Amino acid sequence: MTIQNWFELSDNEDVISPALLVYPERILHNIRIMIEMAGGTEYLRPHIKTHKTAEIIKMQLDQGIQKFKCATIAEAELLALCKAPDILLAMQ
Repeated sequence: MTIQNWFELSDNEDVISPALLVYPERILHNIRIMIEMAGGTEYLRPHIKTHKTAEIIKMQLDQGIQKFKCATIAEAELLALCKAPDILLAMQ
């Protein structure tokens, strides 16, 4: 897999369509770029509304992100289940 074709499948026949394809390597790459752009994890508080998945929360935690933002009790519960140490429940 190269940078130019990271999204290409080696065997399209294996994917039942329609399907949501997730590329963990690309997600990890994007998390690292986000940390670099912010100047460190201490400046980040990503909102989980864009993904709402324990797997991505754990990837962010593994990269050192400690602070998270959410908008619902269900999202806060998910963060707590993932052992996020700092959860901001932002409601209007």
